[in-house]
Amino acid sequence: MEPNFRDGAVGTDNPVARRRLLAGAAGLATVLVAGSALAADPHAGHEHGAKHYTPGVRNKKRTALVKAALDCTAKGDACLSHCMETFMAGDTTMGACADAVQQMLPVCRAISQLAAYDSKHLPDLARTCIGVCTDCEKVCREHAEHQKECKECADACAALIEECKKLVA
Repeated sequence: MEPNFRDGAVGTDNPVARRRLLAGAAGLATVLVAGSALAADPHAGHEHGAKHYTPGVRNKKRTALVKAALDCTAKGDACLSHCMETFMAGDTTMGACADAVQQMLPVCRAISQLAAYDSKHLPDLARTCIGVCTDCEKVCREHAEHQKECKECADACAALIEECKKLVA
């Protein structure tokens, strides 16, 4: 009995099987060659020249500001969550704190994004951020002695204010 391709046997007497085997081997060779070329040069196929990036992105000029803004956002989210827990328990004494944090959070998110790109609008937003974070820090300091989340939020606001002042000085 002569082997055929449908039985899974590949023989040199079956022209269809031979063509498919050769086509598969050629395809595999192409993939292996392309894969080794890409592994040798991770930037193969697209440009990463410095001319494609703004100086802010290329040089990461504002990393300290971005870090401070992200930290302030994280601490603010924790503080706001704590305020909500107190509200659920019937205590509304942290209402002003929650209000200040809710105003601070979107400004901090925006400044982290503009800082990452070293936007030309960054100094204007930094001035606004100083005002909003000053308000938030003041209100959170009122609870800092008894509320860990408020203290951490106030400290994060103070750190971000210092970074923003460096920018607008």
